Amino acid sequence: MFVPPILLVASAGGAVHPLGDSLAVFRLYLGFISLICGGGLFLLNWRRSGLGAAVMAVAASGTILWSYDAPQPDGDLPYTHYQKNLLYVLYDPAEIIADIKQQSPDFITLQEMTPRSDGLMVALEDDYPTQSVCLGEDDRGIALASRFDMVPDSRVCMPGHGLLAVQVVTPEGPVWLVTLHLRWPFPLEQAEQVTRILPVLEKLTGPVVLGGDFNMVPWSYTMTRIETATRTQRVGRTVDTFLVEGHVMVPIDHVLAPKGCEGRVSTLDLLGSDHHGVLAHYPLGACP
Repeated sequence: MFVPPILLVASAGGAVHPLGDSLAVFRLYLGFISLICGGGLFLLNWRRSGLGAAVMAVAASGTILWSYDAPQPDGDLPYTHYQKNLLYVLYDPAEIIADIKQQSPDFITLQEMTPRSDGLMVALEDDYPTQSVCLGEDDRGIALASRFDMVPDSRVCMPGHGLLAVQVVTPEGPVWLVTLHLRWPFPLEQAEQVTRILPVLEKLTGPVVLGGDFNMVPWSYTMTRIETATRTQRVGRTVDTFLVEGHVMVPIDHVLAPKGCEGRVSTLDLLGSDHHGVLAHYPLGACP
């Protein structure tokens, strides 16, 4: 009965060891199990331990549950951001092309781009003159597009590290548009990947908007590191985007905007992918 509460505590230890972030993915479920274990410990006369486990479980689970129902601003917000992991086996992007045209975003960030998906970018050329694709040696990579003009020579492509950025000129001035694809967490190399890209993100001077498949939840140390480096915050409430092994939905696809810029998000259909898209609306410029 002590193991789930111990794992729950460890799920907040991503800054100490990457295993903490791996456990953080399942913190909500660890919280529920720890609450049951806390009740069992209390009944077995381990009252202080049981009460402590229960309080900790309620605090951890309650915070996460609240984030799923957090208030979002109503009304018109000036910028729309379309975030989507395409799935590398996508052969026909027609549905995604239609969805993008229907949503009419200002910023588009894509992951698991392959040469098979080139038709998507071609179909968007007229409306999105700024386009960039960054493929790795395995012909998988990331892409972005915007209806705003790109600042010359601003492109940053790190094909082996899942990062692509360009600076575009919006009505509020230059803004960095970043697309990001992180690896799975420990025992895989997500923490090491983040360590390698942080210096690049920190050098992006000025406002940053970022969309990506983080393969990580919002309450993780990984998210804190990315937000801190880019001076951003996650847009909107928590939304589930990916089904793990056919059993557990997790929120691992996110859009970030400059701190103080409150916005809202919603999920989009799968459209042939294994990730739901994220549609974000937010302001830029003079945010509170």
